Amino acid sequence: MLTRQPMRGFTLVELLIGITVLGILLTLGAPSFMVWMQNTQIRTAADAVLNGLQLARTEAIRRNKTVQFALGNQTEWTVSVVNPQQQLQYRMDEGSANAIVQISPGGSTTVTFDALGGRTSNNDASSAIDTVDITSATATSGVRPLRIVITPSGSLRMCDPDVNLAAGDPRRCTQ
Repeated sequence: MLTRQPMRGFTLVELLIGITVLGILLTLGAPSFMVWMQNTQIRTAADAVLNGLQLARTEAIRRNKTVQFALGNQTEWTVSVVNPQQQLQYRMDEGSANAIVQISPGGSTTVTFDALGGRTSNNDASSAIDTVDITSATATSGVRPLRIVITPSGSLRMCDPDVNLAAGDPRRCTQ
């Protein structure tokens, strides 16, 4: 006598229902994913600039010399000893191509650290960088820009420039 084995697998209707549910879930999650991607790109670009600034300050202290950080296109940067002129490190294409970098005061591109790690005047008498703001070129609602603040004492801080954050929030910029 021949016994019939139970069928295994999915029917076409079950498969179509599963694909439809997956499609709905992906459609609902896509905007959140886009915001997450933009925030990640901003964070990566801000980290790239902050790493260069930290390197310049650390090398100034370590070498007991004046060291300069120069910001180029977007997140491209160079760290070099001022006297005698010696390039220590150069980074290009770090961060994201979608990141927009704005420097304050306008027109400044360099900041110089003295042997104690404090900010000092630039060799060419140009204005030193005070803040670097990073946002996304494709920003939508929910995207969080970041700011890097360089204090006169040379300390570096990455913070959120959103003025709507609570006064005690550690992410908030004090400026």
